[in-house]
Formats: sequence, C-alpha cells, structure tokens
Amino acid sequence: MSTFGLMGLVIAFAGVVVSVVCLLAGRILKKAGKTGAAETASWGGCVASILTAVALTVCCGILVFCFMTGDMSIEYVLMEHSDADGALGVLYRFSGLWAGREGSLLFWAWLISVFNVVVAVRAMKNLDDLDCMALFVSNLVLTAFVAVCLFSESNMPFIATASPYVDANGNLTAMASSLGMSPLLEHWAQAIHPPTLFVGYAGLTIPFAYAIAALIVNDASAKWVVRSSRYAMFSWLFLGIGIGLGAIWAYVVLGWGGYWAWDPVENASLLSWMVALALVHSFTVYRKRGAFKRWSVMCACLTFAFVVVGTFITRSGVVQSVHAFEGDPVSLMLFGGLIVVAVLVGLIGLAIRWKAFASDDAIESMASKAAAYYFNNVIMIVFTFVLCYLTVASALPTFLPFGGQSLSAGTYDAIARPLGIVYCFIIAVCPLLAWTKTDRKEFFRLAKVPAICAVILFIVLLAYFVTTLYPAYDAIIQAGSAQGASQAAVTAAEELMSEGPVWYYNGLAVVGFAVASLLFFNTLFMIARAASKRAKATGKTLWRHFSACWVRIPRSTAATSPISPWPSFWWALSAPPCS
Repeated sequence: MSTFGLMGLVIAFAGVVVSVVCLLAGRILKKAGKTGAAETASWGGCVASILTAVALTVCCGILVFCFMTGDMSIEYVLMEHSDADGALGVLYRFSGLWAGREGSLLFWAWLISVFNVVVAVRAMKNLDDLDCMALFVSNLVLTAFVAVCLFSESNMPFIATASPYVDANGNLTAMASSLGMSPLLEHWAQAIHPPTLFVGYAGLTIPFAYAIAALIVNDASAKWVVRSSRYAMFSWLFLGIGIGLGAIWAYVVLGWGGYWAWDPVENASLLSWMVALALVHSFTVYRKRGAFKRWSVMCACLTFAFVVVGTFITRSGVVQSVHAFEGDPVSLMLFGGLIVVAVLVGLIGLAIRWKAFASDDAIESMASKAAAYYFNNVIMIVFTFVLCYLTVASALPTFLPFGGQSLSAGTYDAIARPLGIVYCFIIAVCPLLAWTKTDRKEFFRLAKVPAICAVILFIVLLAYFVTTLYPAYDAIIQAGSAQGASQAAVTAAEELMSEGPVWYYNGLAVVGFAVASLLFFNTLFMIARAASKRAKATGKTLWRHFSACWVRIPRSTAATSPISPWPSFWWALSAPPCS
C-alpha cells in the first residue's frame, strides 16, 4: 500500500509540474502570436491539473482504505489510527486522514487540486487568459505542497511500517500496540473541525491566484473579482464553521471553561478568517463601485498569506499549544517561504501595475457606505496584524514589546472587546447609509422603527444585567477578597479584576448590549424591507415571496449577480454584512 501511495504522489507531482509548464508555455506562445499552439498547450495544462487531482484522490483513498480496514503497513496509519467502536468509531477512523501532520498536508493538497479542477474545467471552455493564469498560480502553490509530501521524509505519509514496530515475521510488536490517535481527538467536533478549516484554507488559494492572474494579464476589470467571489465567500463560511467546531471541542474536551481562550492555534485560525472578511467586503465595493482595486488585490494576497501564517504557527513549533503539531524544520521553510512570496508577489505586481489598478477610493462623507467599508477593512487588517504579533510574541526577542512573553486571555480581551463593539456598530449602521453621502431624513426614516425596537430589547437586557449579571460579578469579587477565601475564589476574582476597573468592564457590557440590540433589529428590518419591496414588485404575498426567494434568485438580481446559477439562499449568504 505504501508503494501504491508513493506512485500516486509521483504521478501527482509530475502532473502538476506538467500543468505549470504547459500553462506558462501557453501564455508565452499567445503573446508571440502563435494562437493555435498556445491553445493546445493551455488545454494540456488543464488536463494535467485534472490528472493531478485524480492521483491525489487515489493517495487519499489509499490512506482511508488502510484506516478503515486496519491495514497497518503504512507507519502514518499506525500512528494515527483509532480503535473506537460504533458509528463514531467509523468517523474517527476516517478522520485519521487529517489527524497528523503528514496526512493533513496531503489532504490540504488534495483539496487545492479539487478547486483547481473547477477552475480547469471553466478554463477549458474558452481558454481565457485570466482563468489559465489563475490555474497556473494555484498549481504553483500545489507544486510546493506535493513536493513537500514527496521529498520530505518528515512529511511523507506513505513510509512503510518497519522496525521497531514490526518484527522479523512481519507482525506488529508490543511497542506498536501502544500507538494510535490521541484520545483528545476522539470527539465528533474535532473530527469535523480540521476538514472544514482545510476547505476554507484551500479555497482561499483561488482568490489569491485570480488576483495574481489579473496582475499578470493586466486586467483591472471586475472579471477576476466576479470569478473568485464565490470561492472567497464559500471559504470564509467554512472557516467560520471550522472555528466554531473547534470552539465546541475546546469547551467540552479541554475543559477551558469557555469556548474561546485565545490559544495560539485558535488565534491562527482566526487570522485568515478576519482578512477574508475584509476581502469579501472589498470585492463588493470593487463590483458595485469600481473602487478598492488595489485594496482587493492586496487583501487577496494577505488572505492567502495569513492562511499560511496560521499553518506556520501550528506546524513550525514556534509557539506551544495543546493542539499544535510537533515542530518540523521542513514545514518551517515551506510555509515561511510561501508567506514571503505571497506578500512580495502582490506588492511587486501592484507596483508594476499601479496605474492600471488605480481607482477612485475617495470618501465624500464619513456617514456613507464607502466610509463604513473602508473602516471595516482597516479594523480587520489592523486587528489581524496585532493578533498575529501577540500570538507569536513568546518566540520574539525580549527587546521587542511583549517579546518572550506568553500573554494572558485578558490581554487579548482588552483589545478585542472594545474593537468588536465598534465593528458591530459599523455593521449595524452600514445598511442604512448611502454610498456617497447619506440623506439625514432618509437615514432617520429607515432607522426609526429598528431603533425603537432595539431600545425595548436593550431595556430588557439591561434589566437582566442589573438583576443577574452585575450581582454575580460583584459576588465573585467579594468572595475572592474575603478572609479565608479559597484559592479558586481568589483566582476567579483576580481574573475578573484584570479585565479592567469595575466601571470599564461593566460599561463595555452595557454598551455591548445596546449595539447588539441595534444590530439585531437593523438586520431583521433590512431583510423584511427587501422582501416587502420584492413582493410589491412581483405582486406576490410577502410570505410567498419570502419562501420563493430561497429557491431561485429574483430576476432583477440574477443579471448582475456573479453567481446567478446558484440558489438564492447562496446569493443571500454571499452578500457581505455591509452590502
């Protein structure tokens, strides 16, 4: 089985290299005016991409087969297999594919190849320069992944099981019987958590590839954004689901006493999610206003870079975490190199195409959608860089701020809580604003009813805060400061007091309730208003229109939507929060 797996990796590597060469040759031949030869070469590159995906599918299938049948002839299977029984046992055995470093790297490569097939099939229809160059860039990334799996012994998933785990007769030794998947990983949320993250990680390769492709072919139109928008939104959604599943696992299995503890690996997954959020908002402005062109290109590059940063943090051994992989120097070089290349290619490409990707990003009024989108991007990008710095601070030299220190959750909370409230306020108000300058009367007309409802909800929440939450807070502080208090009570009180003075900690809670109430009702009324307008335009009842719009996109939006063939519930999900 290890030989078959190795053969699959060799074929996959050959396929992706051939694809890269053919696609590059197609571009060169087309610029030289040899259209027929260029189309043949580009078509061959697309076929080679599909062959690569087939070979990687076989590789993953071999590992899954070994896990499910208990074939321990591959050392990785021996190390990561589960002995659990029942329906969940089947899930845990299947999840062995991505439970360890080697298998997860192969699984990630396979997912990239699947996304590449989608791009290749599209490119084969008309051999468009933009699609072919996007496939070229994505295959370059895939080449790095497959090469590491094939040529790095520490990342090779198909090493045959040998001494000291197999005796001279080919039987497993007593040492081998003690190996297997960590019991901490045998939980349904943890079994599903990694693949959902990897789907998001792999999918975000495509917007990056299209951004670089747009720079290569010098096409500053919205075509590359339309091509990659669905991938960006799809990947962002899966990243969110994956982060949520990881939070459930951390709460139930690790017993952190909460769903989020600002663990380095948790932070790593959040980095790309936040930049991807800025990316989907930039895409919206690019499509609708022809603005944020340079923003969008750089956001696409940064999103991919932070995907790799998150993986770098998890796999390099730079920081310590309860669910990080063991440090690996090859992974350190691979992911470190990808981070640098992704950022540099974006910067150099934009410098060369600076004039072509110029756009009118001027903000006429601070009370406008354009300003809200701008501040959305600034907040997300700045917070991502700050979070990344704080996460790796323990590995930095001591002369730098926070260098050599492992920061507490309270430090992260002190930054995230007020920033999160400001961000949610922007999201709540943005749909009520006009793109350039908001008319005051129109704003208050739209905001009046949601604001009244929000005040009512806020009063209810404030009553709950006064009668329940604040007394509980005060009780914890009093218990921790009382004479003869237990160590647990003292620790709990110290943790609360480290979050800031009483007025600040509880003041943030009250302001947070107010913003949450406004966000809830503004969103609710925005959906209701949209459904009402559509119902009046079509002559259908509100309920009939609301139920029908989850089956098909309304005609008025189908023509302009970049994803018109998709059901309209996907269109609704694809509309960023501020749109």
